[in-house]
Amino acid sequence: MSIVPLWMLTIWLAVLGAVWGSFVSALCSRWPKGEGIATGRSRCDSCDRQIAAYDLIPVLSFLLLKGKCRYCGQGIGRLPLATELASIVIGVFPLALLPQDQAVGLALFAWLLLPLVLLDWFHLWLPDRLVLLLAVFGFIFGPLLDPEIGLIDRIIGLSTGFLSLQAIRYFYKKYRNIDGMGAGDPKLFGALGGWLGWQALPMTLLMASCIGLILILLTHRSKKSDESAFPLGSYLGIGAYLVALLM
Repeated sequence: MSIVPLWMLTIWLAVLGAVWGSFVSALCSRWPKGEGIATGRSRCDSCDRQIAAYDLIPVLSFLLLKGKCRYCGQGIGRLPLATELASIVIGVFPLALLPQDQAVGLALFAWLLLPLVLLDWFHLWLPDRLVLLLAVFGFIFGPLLDPEIGLIDRIIGLSTGFLSLQAIRYFYKKYRNIDGMGAGDPKLFGALGGWLGWQALPMTLLMASCIGLILILLTHRSKKSDESAFPLGSYLGIGAYLVALLM
């Protein structure tokens, strides 16, 4: 991978990030509504007109249309653009700090985390299929991110990550008689252990806790809006990305 010129790799990752971000935006918009991703064309939420392919170019179409539907002129929201830009940044930024092989590995890791972070943040939902995909890819591409983490460390990370949070979830529910953690959070933590190894799990959890506390304070979450549930999976995903970037 090091034989690829840095400028060329940067462009590739930026383009792939933009395309992936566009897909993730559609996924996070349609899937919670029970709509298919592979079938059906994108439509304007206001006028229900089908959006042409040339108006679906990541980032560029939004800028050219000034964030409005070509037909009715209604705003289409900034979340799709934000998702595309975020996907570009998390894919390209590792090149500034890591060798090329590891940067590509981290880009793949970050892109797989992106839909999980968004779905948990907006819907408190961590789909098993996406978590399983993350876990499987961890054993395939994890060595690219960090070749020093062996297979045994990844297996221990997978099992330890899942069992540790699952135990907390179980005992909390047993003694408080309420769910204090979603069923997807232990699965996600286990998948992260498959990528990062068991050694990185304590730092990941600490980072997630700090991020969660900061975001809660910044967004001033009100107790009137169901604060018994919070997107731990989102915090774990962001924390894992930062740990992978800095370890």
